[in-house]
Amino acid sequence: MRSQNDIHRFWRRPRRKSRRFKKGARTRIDTQIVEDEREDCRDMGVTKEEVEIALNSSLNPSHLVVIDTSGGCGASFEVTIVSEHFEGKRLLERHRLVNTALAEQMKQIHALSIKKAVTPAQWNPNPTASQQ
Repeated sequence: MRSQNDIHRFWRRPRRKSRRFKKGARTRIDTQIVEDEREDCRDMGVTKEEVEIALNSSLNPSHLVVIDTSGGCGASFEVTIVSEHFEGKRLLERHRLVNTALAEQMKQIHALSIKKAVTPAQWNPNPTASQQ
């Protein structure tokens, strides 16, 4: 007759083998994937200079700061822009002007953060106070 322990051994599920990779093997694969993604990123993204050229040509800003927040990939940007074209326009209209100026680049850009879109008077409201 079988003992109670034998029955448990018989009905117990077999242990699964560990799914861990051997040391070094996974690292090489991951490294290759990361390098491939970097190459793809360089080929696809929009450069900071392209964004600056598009904004300069359409809005003629007196002050423009473009920051690539995607780490050089060209998928995410922050923009601070001062332009006379914003005079008399609400914030939403200003943002629409920026988005329209970047219409071609927006096809490849994942995120655009417009930090400031202001007129020259709003950018430097009291120039005499800052000089004193």
